[in-house]
Amino acid sequence: MQDLKGLILQKIKDYKTIICLRHISPDGDAYGSAFGLAQFIKDNFPNKRVLVDGATNDFLVFLATPDLVQVEDYQDALVIVTDTANIERIDSKYWQQAKEIIKIDHHPNVTPFGDIQWIDETKIAVSEMIAELVLTSKLTVTSEAARLIFTGIVTDSNRFMYSKTCQNTFMLAGQLVATGFDLQSIYQNLYEESWVNVRFKNYLLSQVLIYNKEISYVKITDEMLKEHKMSYETVKPWVNIMSNIKEFKIWMWAIENKAEGYINLSIRSNTYIVNKVAEKYCGGGHQLASGAKIYQWEDLEQVLKDLSFVIKNNIKYMGG
Repeated sequence: MQDLKGLILQKIKDYKTIICLRHISPDGDAYGSAFGLAQFIKDNFPNKRVLVDGATNDFLVFLATPDLVQVEDYQDALVIVTDTANIERIDSKYWQQAKEIIKIDHHPNVTPFGDIQWIDETKIAVSEMIAELVLTSKLTVTSEAARLIFTGIVTDSNRFMYSKTCQNTFMLAGQLVATGFDLQSIYQNLYEESWVNVRFKNYLLSQVLIYNKEISYVKITDEMLKEHKMSYETVKPWVNIMSNIKEFKIWMWAIENKAEGYINLSIRSNTYIVNKVAEKYCGGGHQLASGAKIYQWEDLEQVLKDLSFVIKNNIKYMGG
């Protein structure tokens, strides 16, 4: 079978219009992989029409902003979807109108889709896969494309701290840094905090609830967000302010998305496999980091029971 990376590069060469997509509520890896791949294509094929569709994440606007893409743009286009495990999370109304679809992902392939699929669960980030694709392509990798892709790697690896970070991750990151982008600017944009945000984080830590002495969680209601003049998009990524507290084996952020009519659950652990629980509640993800949805606060108790079952039965991540 033809090498997948070579096949994907050939498809990119074949199409005049290419649209890069990622998941709803995009994080750094979603942004970095989609915008980084789009920038790489633009730099090497300036006569192609290259678009990035989806909602804007205000926290990540320092990287790039999506294009205004219409349904007619998808006609005869190649769509490349990165960092998106299932079709429900694709941030586009029109992706199925494309002529051909490629899925590039590092999540478990629970919902296969697309004409071509490149799935590698061993990678810390999809942006690591994109880095591998572009750096082995013998085409130009500009500092702007490298900046975007590097940001995806650094965010999904939590600054190279998570277990799937490996020698290859550092090698690829080093090659990206060698292109000369401003590394300090990336870290400053990602981790600089406003005093308002710091105060609200401290408030949320004071609201931590504990279940069975082993699971910590915070309930963040729409009223709470409005009272403190905070947005869902701003607060949702903060789940890891509860990480590395040794008493808690699993921690969870339960934040109400009033506009969409659901409560988003961000579930994390350093040891226990949580994605199977997330899959029961309209979600999924990595073994140690998953997302889910419930539609009423009363359902949170059952989620906690399911997570407690994981701990009780010692369902642990074994690495790899």
